[in-house]
Amino acid sequence: MAALSGIAARLLFRLIVAFSEHISKNLSEANAVIGAKAPSLRDKQDRITAVLLANILGGPASNSLLGESLRERHGWVYGVECSYTQYADDGIMAICLGCDRANLDKCLRETRRIIARFQKNIMSPERLAQAKKQLLGQLAISGEGCESQCLSMGKSLLAFGRVATDEENRRAIEAVTAEDLRDMALRIFADPSTLVYD
Repeated sequence: MAALSGIAARLLFRLIVAFSEHISKNLSEANAVIGAKAPSLRDKQDRITAVLLANILGGPASNSLLGESLRERHGWVYGVECSYTQYADDGIMAICLGCDRANLDKCLRETRRIIARFQKNIMSPERLAQAKKQLLGQLAISGEGCESQCLSMGKSLLAFGRVATDEENRRAIEAVTAEDLRDMALRIFADPSTLVYD
């Protein structure tokens, strides 16, 4: 079959509806992904809001909402993270977790509960300020590695023809409101897809 043109592929992607797929191989460990479309590389402020949302939900710090609940409080998962990948026309946000099969249903219920709570409630100003400070700190640390910094700069040059300054990035992150985060959670996780492999 001939490859789809870029326009046809983008249109097809936009037509894909949410799905729920469960592939069982009778393994002792289960892996699950809950994901959905997210802002593209071109959606500047929405993109920054999505980055902050992903970091709050399941970023690398132990105080992420999913890590705090699923791993630290309940001890149900081997690992849990929320990633956000940006492309020119669309993006993907995905929550990935690995756990014992016996804990899978509890993990999925708790993940959906945390998302629903985030969609319903406005984050407090103190918690929002802490989340922004944490993201800015992570960006500062990641900028110290030559390879990651060069990759980030190269991506910016290819996409935008320039590299944003640290001050521009700081201002964009500081501009995100609690309402922006709630609205982004409502938008991205309105009808997510789920893939379970166990």
